[in-house]
Amino acid sequence: MERVAKGVVMSSNSLVPARRGLKRTVGLITVGVLALGLSACEAPFDSPANSSQIVKVEESVTSDGWKYELFRNLAFPCSLEGYQTFVIASKLGDSASTSRPLWVRMRGGGSGWFEADGTPFQGGENMTEDGMTILRSQLRQPGLSTRIRNHPAGFRGLAVSMCNRDTYGGANNPDPNNFDANGKQRTTNGLLATKAAIQFTLVRHATSDFFLAGGSAGSAGTYHVGWSLEEQGLAPAGIVADGGIRNDAWETARLAQGICNSPYGSPEWEAKFSPRVHSQLRAPAAQPHLLVASGQLTVPVMQVWTHGDATTCADVPMSCPIPGAPSVTMGASDCKNEPLRAAIVAQGPSGRSKSLGVCVTNGATPCNVHVSTRMELPNTDPALPADYLSLITDWVEDRLADGS
Repeated sequence: MERVAKGVVMSSNSLVPARRGLKRTVGLITVGVLALGLSACEAPFDSPANSSQIVKVEESVTSDGWKYELFRNLAFPCSLEGYQTFVIASKLGDSASTSRPLWVRMRGGGSGWFEADGTPFQGGENMTEDGMTILRSQLRQPGLSTRIRNHPAGFRGLAVSMCNRDTYGGANNPDPNNFDANGKQRTTNGLLATKAAIQFTLVRHATSDFFLAGGSAGSAGTYHVGWSLEEQGLAPAGIVADGGIRNDAWETARLAQGICNSPYGSPEWEAKFSPRVHSQLRAPAAQPHLLVASGQLTVPVMQVWTHGDATTCADVPMSCPIPGAPSVTMGASDCKNEPLRAAIVAQGPSGRSKSLGVCVTNGATPCNVHVSTRMELPNTDPALPADYLSLITDWVEDRLADGS
């Protein structure tokens, strides 16, 4: 049976949610909503994004028979130089009219901001335009990306940029202390740019289902984009989020306990960074565990983290704040992920989300890998199989079957 699409029917003036069970109308017009992104006014969280100014930049073919097309969205500049870009990957000979699933890869790279004197954090790292090489590599990494590329379902790929360094959360938000050469305040648009790339791809290629997969800051961004798309009526079939998650109580606790040094999560960071993301994403209720527990986010989630991930303070013991329960002593990385893990478990056997805490090692320190799914390395936590990546691909197959 052909899987039905979950998505939108596009016209020249609107993006209208399609009812579940209707086949996607594709290939007519790729115009989005012109108004969005043209003024310094935050876009509604559930609004479609501007895909009318997307232009093709470059095309390349790899030796294994994949075509990669680089596009630039002139509606959404980067924080310092260039524009938001994306790459669409398909096998040579693949017909755009053939319905296939889509894998959307959201790269990591931390969060950023500008100091009062206009100096960008960390010298403006990840604030300029991404080219073909970096985006194509996201779809060709070892581990999960390679498994999806070779999956018998025939996935296409979409890799999106992160040149606002806003954890995919900006929606025409004025960027504090960031002005162009003419003195005009720049905006952040990671959320809108990602949605526009997805909308454009769904029109250009017949798509049965699509998934959001991110690592680190891209992992945090999958919740932002997935929730916004669901509110828009264009929910993905699933989210695979590895190595990055928001947990406000954890940040407060690890700072109070001096668990590890990090530029993120402090009150100073909050004051500088939070204006760069949509106001709906700043609220405490926007934390992933609360979105899942409340049912505001119904997209199935595959939560992945490594027990000793140094970017989340490794496995240093800490007094861990547990929602609605007394604090317990727990390793820091496990503690940060515990509220969402508990929310997923609370869904019971019928729940479609899954939580995987793994021990993946690369070097002398056990369980140290950050974003383990981008590597083809075994898990050594006895609670899960060594080939935990197969658990994830099996879960993806189950989510594909949800739309049958």
